[in-house]
Order: sequence, then C-alpha cells, then structure tokens
Amino acid sequence: MKKLFTKWDFIIILICLCLSVLLFALRPNENGNEAVIRVDGKEYKTVDINGADTDEITVNGVTVVYGGGEIYIKDSSCRDKICVNAGHLSKKGQSAVCAPSRVSVEIKNNGKNAPRAVTG
Repeated sequence: MKKLFTKWDFIIILICLCLSVLLFALRPNENGNEAVIRVDGKEYKTVDINGADTDEITVNGVTVVYGGGEIYIKDSSCRDKICVNAGHLSKKGQSAVCAPSRVSVEIKNNGKNAPRAVTG
C-alpha cells in the first residue's frame, strides 16, 4: 500500500505555514495618522488623532472627539444616532457618517506611509 504523504510533503507544508505566519507578522501598520472631518461634502478640518490628549469639535450638532489614536462621534442631534453607534475609529479607511447633519469623519494617512504608486 502506498503512503498518502511522504516526508517531503510534510516539509513543504511546514515551510508554507512558516512563510504565511511570517508574512502575517510583518504586515504593514493599518492605523491612520489623521482624520478628515467633512461638512456638506467639503473638508471642514483635518486633525491629528495620535496626540495623547483628547479634544472635541462640535459642528452642525455633531460632537466629534479625537485623540489617543482614535476618533469617534460622541453625540449627535439626529434621531437615530447611527453615527454614534459606529464606535471608535482608528484604522485607515474607517468612517462614520451622520447623514441628517451632513457630517462625516474618515481616517487617513498623512502621506508618510502612503504608497508611492498604485497599479491596477
């Protein structure tokens, strides 16, 4: 009867597993450096979210808190409070939108870690 796996099959599988763990451990940092607050689709303010102190901005009835590596909508004058339930944002590309107040918050990089070219 022939063996299903040989010693070399197990070695190749082990090498593949080690490489995948290594690639996972060396993945780039996905945390953003700054956040863009927009009102009516226009940029209202860009804030640095990596500061140790927290700060608040209130615009169109929406209170935005930022600092400590994150940003979130603390309170809103809208009825549903979906934007408040979006939670704390810290990763690049995350966003929270309050449609009735026309306010949005999005995490971005400040350009230091941005890619030099995009293909595709």
